[in-house]
Amino acid sequence: MSQNYPLGEYSQMLDNDMWNAVGSEYDKDYDFDELLVKINSADFFRPFSERLLAYYNEIHGKNFTADEACKDLLSRKVALSRNTPKNWFFGTTEPKFGDKDRQSMFAVAFALELDVAQTERLFHKVFLDRAFNKRNRNEFIYLYCIYNKKPLSVAEDIIEKFNATDKTSESTDATIHTHFLADAAMQDISENELLEYIKVHQHNFSLNNTAALKKREELLDTLTGRNNNNGLAKREHENFPEIAEGKYKDKTSVDFMLSVIMGTDFAKKDGSETSSIRKKFPRKEISNQFPNKQTLLDRNPSSYMLRKDIIFLSFYSYWVLNVLEGQDVGNYDGFVAELNDILFDCGFSPLYIGNPYDWLFLYCSACDNPLYELRGILAPD
Repeated sequence: MSQNYPLGEYSQMLDNDMWNAVGSEYDKDYDFDELLVKINSADFFRPFSERLLAYYNEIHGKNFTADEACKDLLSRKVALSRNTPKNWFFGTTEPKFGDKDRQSMFAVAFALELDVAQTERLFHKVFLDRAFNKRNRNEFIYLYCIYNKKPLSVAEDIIEKFNATDKTSESTDATIHTHFLADAAMQDISENELLEYIKVHQHNFSLNNTAALKKREELLDTLTGRNNNNGLAKREHENFPEIAEGKYKDKTSVDFMLSVIMGTDFAKKDGSETSSIRKKFPRKEISNQFPNKQTLLDRNPSSYMLRKDIIFLSFYSYWVLNVLEGQDVGNYDGFVAELNDILFDCGFSPLYIGNPYDWLFLYCSACDNPLYELRGILAPD
């Protein structure tokens, strides 16, 4: 599956394979173990090295080998240590999801002289995260420079100038929508005008994932009922008490909600929810920061973690209504459209079938009973 196909063809192959797997669920010989073998198979999803090479060849219209692509990138004076591209293209190491590795991906974008859309595609299809966090001052500057075809050295110079300036000038208290910030960055203005804009709007650059944090809180309120509402998890459990393991006195707790959504309690299994998820999904794109009590209550999460939380909670929020209403009130296309709207409003990238984490929820949503499917996959061995 993960051969060197163009990115578009690869996505279509994954989509076709997903629907074939959905059809298999009606085969009496098909079980969840087979699906887990498929998900965890080393050659089902492309690793980072293959995603990067496929993108590199797409951009250049070439059929480079990993060695050829690595040499080509290094010849462009990319702002990385020489070992980093080698490790990436040959699969020795992969970038993580912190600021340092995001900066490394931007270094690639600048070296290849990508435009804004190409940079967003690099992050979405290869790095599996959003490209520009417009409320991050440095990434706002990267957006301005990439849009205006300025090199990384100019971006670094602007950042250095801002750090050295007097930041006591008057700033507005008004919060600007993130998409308006993006419009401000993608203008043909001088570097000094850009610096002045950042100084005047320092409040806006002090905000981080505000819309996404608010959405996560709204979803948690709806599912747990912690604000004196009848939470969706409690309502489903009242109808089907067998779906949640353990006894929970507080039916508005995050622990109880997680037990209902997943149909099991990983934390009680061997004392560590994370390790249990990793046993179920060795593939780190799924298991790393898989939603749990700690991630859901983290007040300063990474955008990567927050996006996972929102997909997880939105999945349950959308599909549990089919159970509670006793009828089909949603469908696959409706789920995808609604969740993509939510992700867009939160400043995140849309669902991507080549992202193993996204694939899991897309697959379950394509099945006849999405919640049953997820619980079956997560069920203890």
